[in-house]
Amino acid sequence: MNWQNSMPMVQITMLQGRTADQKRKIAKRITDALVEEAGARREAIVIAFNEVSKESYASGGELMVDKTK
Repeated sequence: MNWQNSMPMVQITMLQGRTADQKRKIAKRITDALVEEAGARREAIVIAFNEVSKESYASGGELMVDKTK
């Protein structure tokens, strides 16, 4: 298999709350970087945004919902 024909799949997990415009800009910048730096075909790049609630995301052993209190 030629590595240049493989489909890059990027998964981004982040807290809920970003706008569609913010996600558009993120997707474009990541796609541009993969095209420029990895030689990926733009149309083959897939980006998935996985949004989680503050109750379902922890950092440093503490739920994010508890950090904002």
